Amino acid sequence: MSSVKKGLTRLAELIVPKGSDIRVGAFNILATCGIVVSAVVAFYNLFVGARVVPFFECLSGVFISLGLMYFTRKTGNYRAAMILTVFIIFLGLFTFIYLASGGYYAGMPFFFVFAVVFTAFLLDGIVMPVLIIIELIWYALLCLYSYYHPETMFIAGGEKVHVLDAVVCQSIVSVSLALTMYLQIRIYRKKQQELNTAILAADEANKAKSDFLGKMSHDIRTPINTILAMNEMIVANTSSARIRECVNDSNVSGRILLSLIDDMLDITKIEAGRIELQEQPMDIELLFGETARLWKPQADRKGLDFEYEPDPELPAFLLGDEDVIRKITNNLLSNAVKYTKTGSISMTVRWDGELEITIADTGVGIADEYLNNIFMPFERGVQRIYRETSGSGLGLAIVKELIDAMEGYIDCRSAVNEGTVFTVRLPLKEYKEKEDQEIEDTNERITGIHTIKRFVAPEASILVVDDTPLNHKVIEGFLEPTLIHLDGVDSGYEALEMIDIKNYDLILMDLRMPKMDGAETLDKIREEYPDFDTPVVLLTADIMNGIREQMLERGFSDFLSKPLSSARLYETIYKYIPDKIMSIETEEESVLTVSEVESYQDMLLPYGISVRTAIENNAGNADEFMKRTELFEEYADEGIAYFSEAKPDEDYYIHLHSTKSVARGIGAYLLAELAETLELRKDNEFSDKANIILIEEFGRVRDGVVKLREEVRLKHG
Repeated sequence: MSSVKKGLTRLAELIVPKGSDIRVGAFNILATCGIVVSAVVAFYNLFVGARVVPFFECLSGVFISLGLMYFTRKTGNYRAAMILTVFIIFLGLFTFIYLASGGYYAGMPFFFVFAVVFTAFLLDGIVMPVLIIIELIWYALLCLYSYYHPETMFIAGGEKVHVLDAVVCQSIVSVSLALTMYLQIRIYRKKQQELNTAILAADEANKAKSDFLGKMSHDIRTPINTILAMNEMIVANTSSARIRECVNDSNVSGRILLSLIDDMLDITKIEAGRIELQEQPMDIELLFGETARLWKPQADRKGLDFEYEPDPELPAFLLGDEDVIRKITNNLLSNAVKYTKTGSISMTVRWDGELEITIADTGVGIADEYLNNIFMPFERGVQRIYRETSGSGLGLAIVKELIDAMEGYIDCRSAVNEGTVFTVRLPLKEYKEKEDQEIEDTNERITGIHTIKRFVAPEASILVVDDTPLNHKVIEGFLEPTLIHLDGVDSGYEALEMIDIKNYDLILMDLRMPKMDGAETLDKIREEYPDFDTPVVLLTADIMNGIREQMLERGFSDFLSKPLSSARLYETIYKYIPDKIMSIETEEESVLTVSEVESYQDMLLPYGISVRTAIENNAGNADEFMKRTELFEEYADEGIAYFSEAKPDEDYYIHLHSTKSVARGIGAYLLAELAETLELRKDNEFSDKANIILIEEFGRVRDGVVKLREEVRLKHG
């Protein structure tokens, strides 16, 4: 039985070779049927006593079918073979057999149906209907000919023979068509299964690509986060114009790299159909006002005029996805600034039931032949014009896809060396039924810490959970001026241990960590501590669509994306622990200049205070330095009293950390160094002995601060 099955399998592979075009297989099935039918009909004609001529005519059909089948197998050109079949067999051979077998009295007309069906099945385009019409007309003419010239028809046997011939031909044609359809359906299903498998494999590959890009975005954005954040701290702690200039140049390159990563992620999400639009109330004036304030300095640096023209009739609030609209506008403005060397850039925002954003520039322009392709990925127009600019070539493709997702419209009008005008129309809804609380929440989300310039929170305690040491340094550098008690661990397991022994006001937790990630750590915390209510803010460089919503649903209080900025970190702290914050913002400008404060340098050096170091640590802000001395004077006696009675323990080292930060803020370099040494060593025996020196230095710095503030009061009243 197995040998029969193997033989049939080999025969099937011979007729329909693996990997062949589905129509090649169909033609081979047709040719096989032709061979079988021709052979059967040939010997049937001999059996019923027909002339020898029909026998050889049918037998010739066998050899013609074999030849066409061989031709198709070798060349793969089923189309040419099928056209030859129509003319040689369907129109030629069938005509001779029809005339020789008794015309329409015999069963040959059934094969006319066979011919028309296979012509329709195997050919396409204009050739298929043309040949079918020719066949139908030809077969009709044959029937008319046999009707008007019956004497030319060879009629063998009687009526019984004709009936038998009709039954045999009908059966042969029916079985041939049924078998052909069955085999074709089998081939189609097999091809469909292969296609479905390929689609699944492609989907898996696309998902793997998206996951890979998501992970790579995190891994790449994390060091960029560190670079940009460290640069921010350098700027905040130096008064050197040269250093600031170098750092700013470094930031430009870092942001370009970050932009390229974001573009690649955006286009990946778009290709995967993962664009998720939010519909939230948007403060339109704030949205476009901030955008204009962001791009005007960049235009100014290139010597370009920048104009922002809002429509006086713009609604206060619209419903839509603010991040998407901001990305669309930023990409268009980025191109305008990038490709404009002289002249101006304008952004106009109008409302007429739809939001219309128009961005015009006087840049290099786009030639007509390139206008149809500018929204394609990696298309940047004329390379000789754009070779001097950087970019991925994805910006406009992303813009177009985002606008399409919002069911909007974008138009571009441009002329080379004259400029370009992009017009975007978005069908947004006006948000009229807004409650006071909703507006207040929206404004708080947008403005946040911008209402408070500087603050300290010496009573606040924050835990940072991140497996990257540099991220700890970044956050520590940002929060050092705030006097916040900061603990850092590099795993979820250590976070659980710290939470068990200490209450925190806020926890900043990285998402991607080995062994137990941030989400799993939060689940474990809530499982082991059902009454846990400390806000946990997620830190992550993963910006793929939906991650924010997923993590908020998991129980995180908020979401901070990397690269992390001090402003967003301060805003988060201000939002979640406002009761621990002591604002040191002042309404009046300082009466002291940096040079005046530095004039006390020699006076304070004997007290272990370097005013110049303090001014650098306060980013050249004399007023902030004086505020820090005021706070130090207020808390100095309390600090000295604590260290006079304390014994080295965990709380002791936390106070040392705070003392180090405070001392650096006022330039007390010896006190800061001593506190840092004790904190790092955590040697209780050594701390017991050195604590006396710490107290003496603390008191000496206090005396210096008191003297400084008395001198300033005497001089300025």
